Amino acid sequence: MMRHRVKIQKKVWFSPSIFGIEFYLPGINPEPGQFFQIQVSNTLDPFLNRPISIADYNKNRILLIIKVVGRGTQILSRIGVGDELNIFGPFGKGVKITDKKGILIAGGIGVAPLYFLARKLKARGIDFTFIYGAKTPADLILKKELKMIAPRFDFITETGGRKRGTVLSLLEGISLSDFKVGYACGPKQMLKELKDMDLKIPIYAFCEDFLGCGCGLCLGCAIRYNGEYKRICEDGPVFELRGIEF
Repeated sequence: MMRHRVKIQKKVWFSPSIFGIEFYLPGINPEPGQFFQIQVSNTLDPFLNRPISIADYNKNRILLIIKVVGRGTQILSRIGVGDELNIFGPFGKGVKITDKKGILIAGGIGVAPLYFLARKLKARGIDFTFIYGAKTPADLILKKELKMIAPRFDFITETGGRKRGTVLSLLEGISLSDFKVGYACGPKQMLKELKDMDLKIPIYAFCEDFLGCGCGLCLGCAIRYNGEYKRICEDGPVFELRGIEF
């Protein structure tokens, strides 16, 4: 388990409940889908680290985007520029990027690892469409950045704005025959409904859950995949959606 002591170089609030931190970490080469475990406190309370997906890696600079959802992330939200953190990783297996035209489907904070993937696709000249849904307009983050890098980009919220609905609603107006592969990250219910839609193309799901150890020992993140138990942290977190048994 690789431990790093990092100093926060930049912090930005994207919304009242979502913030990003940046720090330098040379000597690694993370892939979209991988994550770090962040030590929340120097004491045993909270005991478990918090798993956070990598949202970007550029010139030794790591971006992590964190949503405040409980006590652990509330504590992390108090860190500032110049503060130091203990982090472990990166963990997991990143997604295997192909040169096939793809569609990226982001729900809520699931936009973070897909933003990293979108930047990779853009850098390699691979064509893609990015669709993104959130609860409220305030929860839609990285819109400006995504508009700059995605050849085609659309967004929606459940509470209104220019469009109302979930990100899966946007699929109704898209000709999926144009795509050869899909990538999705969001709430478990979103992924389940996406699987039920049976889109006829391989969809690679970035599974995010509450992980214990982050390195496969505790088995707390096991899911059923193609009739077997797999660990999100070690065997994933990216799995082909059709094989996940919800």
